Amino acid sequence: MLPWVEKYRPRHMKDIINQKSAVQKVNDWIRGWLGGTPKKKALLLAGPPGSGKTSTVYALANDYGFEVIELNASDERTLEKIKRYIGAAYTLDVFGRRRKLIFLDEADNMESSGAREIAKLIDRAQNPIIMAANYYWKVPREIRNKAVIVEYKRLTRRDIQTALYRILKIEGIFVPKEIIAEIAKKASGDLRAAINDLQTVVSGGVEDAAEVLAYRDVEKSVFQVLGTIFATDNVKKARMASWNLDMMPNELLLWIDENIPYVYPKPEDIAAAYEALSRADIYLARAQRTGNYGLWKYATDMMSAGVAVAGVKKKGFLRFYPPKTIKLLTESKEERSLRDSILRKIMKEMHMAKLEAIETMRIFRSIFEGNPEVAAHIAVFLDLGDKELEFLAGDKEKAAKIKGRMLGIHRKLKERGELEEHVRVAAGKKPAEKAEPEEEISEEEIEKAEQELEAVEEKKDEGQIDRSKKKGKQATLFDFLKK
Repeated sequence: MLPWVEKYRPRHMKDIINQKSAVQKVNDWIRGWLGGTPKKKALLLAGPPGSGKTSTVYALANDYGFEVIELNASDERTLEKIKRYIGAAYTLDVFGRRRKLIFLDEADNMESSGAREIAKLIDRAQNPIIMAANYYWKVPREIRNKAVIVEYKRLTRRDIQTALYRILKIEGIFVPKEIIAEIAKKASGDLRAAINDLQTVVSGGVEDAAEVLAYRDVEKSVFQVLGTIFATDNVKKARMASWNLDMMPNELLLWIDENIPYVYPKPEDIAAAYEALSRADIYLARAQRTGNYGLWKYATDMMSAGVAVAGVKKKGFLRFYPPKTIKLLTESKEERSLRDSILRKIMKEMHMAKLEAIETMRIFRSIFEGNPEVAAHIAVFLDLGDKELEFLAGDKEKAAKIKGRMLGIHRKLKERGELEEHVRVAAGKKPAEKAEPEEEISEEEIEKAEQELEAVEEKKDEGQIDRSKKKGKQATLFDFLKK
């Protein structure tokens, strides 16, 4: 299937979306070539990704009958390739029918040696030269000064939505307007990214659109990085693809790992790609173990360049999938949160290390599944919430039975006045002042309390009590089960 970004690329200059001022300047410059030789032989198109720079070049060539010779400035063989095409810039077509248009993409990634050759090329050129860059100030000064600079503005959400609706109308496909609006929002002015997202949503089914677009929030550029790595055989370009990615190397490895089988059709190529990926994983593990994070560089090289040159890739549109690992972790986030909450309570109340607490929680799960009476005492002791009960019981119905028994235990403890004491001791806090009026205490209870205090004072005088230990005895689970 032909990628929609190619299928619906503007064929004429009038079709370029919302770049009227830029298109006018480009037309004025090319007419200077048609009438002779303009003062500045080169044109520099500068603007954000997906704003229409490359589309302008091919639409211009189509309107004026030029043959486009495209060169990527970030290619590792820039110098050799430039020399190969210098002749094309100097001469007309052999039969004199079509003039050539030299297009240099990613001019802001140009090597210094390539910049010198381009400067010479511009001075001697007999054919128009157009360069494209995201940031014109990063283009070497020696060639920037020789070019007319045309700036492209970032497209609005309305511009992108209009283009997407036009594509859907031609394709005869319905997509809800909410999804179109979400695609336009997440594209951040990049029409190319929006069209790719639309094709991904349509190819995978509109019902999965929310999931597909949700992963765009993880990191928008991860899709661009994958597209570059899996679309090139150039080692340097594949390595550079991940340089500005705001993602940890181990996360990027998961994304590449998930998509290798969809990109390489041959088993031997898949094996070669995974071999490179396994070496990257070794470097990442060693960096984690030793603290030598300089090894990340080698890991990134293996997972990008190593995978990119592993074999022959599928042609046409490629849909990229988020890692199943990330999806599973997202779906199990609440469950893991409950597990960790229960573990913390076990560790605190039962004075256990984490490994002991994990083993104890496994025992508790068996109790909660088969013995609601004992489970209720444990739940009260640990002060478990409803969701935590469900997690341990594994069933809402069982959790409800345990909850009922817990209410009975709470009532008994309240009658004895022991629940508040348990909470206070467990939290290690002093008794808080009650906002509500206290219940009246009988004379017998006051007398009994005074006798107990006098007995304690006598023991202190006799040295039977260690004065450094002033806190009451910590309640244990076994004490609690006896109540």
